This record gives sequence, C-alpha cells and structure tokens, in this order.
Amino acid sequence: MKAAFIGGGKMAEAILGGVLSSKLAAPDDISVGEPIPERREYLSRKFGILVDNDNLKSVQEADLVVFAIKPQDLATVMAQLKGKLDPKQTALSIVAGATMHTLSNGLEHPSVVRVMPNTPAQIREGMTLWTCSDGVDFSKRELIKAVLGTIGQEIYVSDEKYMDMATALSASGPPLCIPNN
Repeated sequence: MKAAFIGGGKMAEAILGGVLSSKLAAPDDISVGEPIPERREYLSRKFGILVDNDNLKSVQEADLVVFAIKPQDLATVMAQLKGKLDPKQTALSIVAGATMHTLSNGLEHPSVVRVMPNTPAQIREGMTLWTCSDGVDFSKRELIKAVLGTIGQEIYVSDEKYMDMATALSASGPPLCIPNN
C-alpha cells in the first residue's frame, strides 16, 4: 500500500507509525504534506519518509490519502486537491466534523472514508469509529480495517449519523478514565 498524509500532526504520526510498524507499508511508500518545516524535518528523521509542503505532490502515487488537518484548514486543502484525486484513490478523513458529503463534494471524489480516532490511538490502544461512502469497495474497506487496526480497535458503522453520536463519547471518554491525583 502507498499512503499520503495531508497534515503531519500527532494523530497522523500515530497512524503512520502504526502502518509502518505493522509493515502495511514501507517508509518509501509513505509521503506527508506538512506546512511546518520543523515538523517536516522531525517526521522525515523519525520515520525515513518523504515529507514535503506540496500536498498535490504528496498524493500523486498514493492508494490511500489521509486528511489529518485542522477543520479550519479543510476548505483550503480541498480547493488545492479538488478534482485531482485519481478514482482509484481512497480519501480517508480524520478531520473533526467533516461529513462525507462535504469531503466528496469538496474533493469531487466518490471514494470517501470518515474516521474518528481517539487519543489512545497514539499508543496503539485506540477505539476508532468509521464509515464510508458507497464508492469504497470491499477491498478498500478491508484495507481501511487493516490500517485502523494498527492503532487499536476499529468499529464500522453503516450510517454516518452514528458518527456524531459516538464522537462525543469516543473522543472525550478516555480522559475521563485517567485518575486525577
């Protein structure tokens, strides 16, 4: 598998670390589009991957394009990539609040996965809820399950309405379990 990450923050780091440690992809098969020079240098040094500030260049060879950016940056990134993803590519978003409709229309792309990981994913103990558009075929769904399985457990829901319901519990629940001494 070849994967591109748009955004190289903590959750992107957790997912790409899981993918690399589980050998779903080799470092040569991973690229990251990241605007912050210090973060680019860090990710390149830590994982031996290609990191660039050009999102379009980063996604060129990818089977899976992971959108791991802040919600306020989504419109800008979608404008850069609108109509530029190959139909064979799958767009996976961990952008909080971004619906599949928003992603599919904003990217002009039919193969979209919406994912809500939680903080324990950073130590491979996460609980990740996900759903996808009809444009994501069985083999791509299996790939998504494998990728998300590298950061903990994954749960597929067939209707996007369950994503928002579960987000409050999944994303904010773990800190409530940490003892406060």
